[in-house]
Amino acid sequence: MNNKNIFKLPENNQKEDLEKYLRPQWSWKTITFISLTIILLTLVTIDLEINFINLFTDSFKYFADIFSRMLPPDFSNFNDLVFSMIETIEIAILGTFIAIILSIPLALLSAKNIAPNIIIFFIARTITVFFRAIPEFIIAMILVIAIGFGAMPGVLALGIHTMGFLAKFYAEDIEHINKGPVEALRSSGASKRQIISFAVIPQIIPSFVANNLYILDRNIRMATMLGIVGAGGIGYELQSAFRMFEYPKVSAIIIIIFITIFLIDNLSSYIRSKIK
Repeated sequence: MNNKNIFKLPENNQKEDLEKYLRPQWSWKTITFISLTIILLTLVTIDLEINFINLFTDSFKYFADIFSRMLPPDFSNFNDLVFSMIETIEIAILGTFIAIILSIPLALLSAKNIAPNIIIFFIARTITVFFRAIPEFIIAMILVIAIGFGAMPGVLALGIHTMGFLAKFYAEDIEHINKGPVEALRSSGASKRQIISFAVIPQIIPSFVANNLYILDRNIRMATMLGIVGAGGIGYELQSAFRMFEYPKVSAIIIIIFITIFLIDNLSSYIRSKIK
């Protein structure tokens, strides 16, 4: 009998510990944070005069009307739409390439562990934040006014804006590398270029490729939208279709964009899984 009690005691303790673990632990900080979040969201909704009830009642019939006009999709100019989609992908690829080229030196200067000095580090970080802060739409609108309509404003807008993101990603990867190889080369008298070439770059190659694929995936989506402001690609076709109330053509363009993004997203996910 004593043996049974000895064996049952740990089981009861484990059950109590499990129930205690699964029981929600509500600290005053958590409750305060949730309460403040709810209050903030309520105040923002009131200030913006947003009525979600009307959105799902009065506005629903307008959404249904527009959706009914989009059916069936009009693929009569399918070849032109495909060529525009290809142009959008080309804009994204070239913009991403420009961003990669510009962001590499910026990342090397804005990484704390390899930056030459604090002044250069601060300047490089400021440049990175500045270009991330300006949306592609604003850059594209300025370039369209300065250069004119076409693919060039879209390419430059994507390259300039995403340069800031890639430089941030690269710099963070460099700051989290294993310091062992760096210190070993430094103690052996290696130059800065040798340290970067043989101790830094080999460690960040997998994340480098993954970040580039993510930015390319993102830039294809953004290149689609930049066409709305005249920066070329299928976005320009989408804007024209909306302006002319050609809703069947709009739905055809949306389907082409969806299929393209779906295929590219799966391809980039497959490539990222192979380099891990």
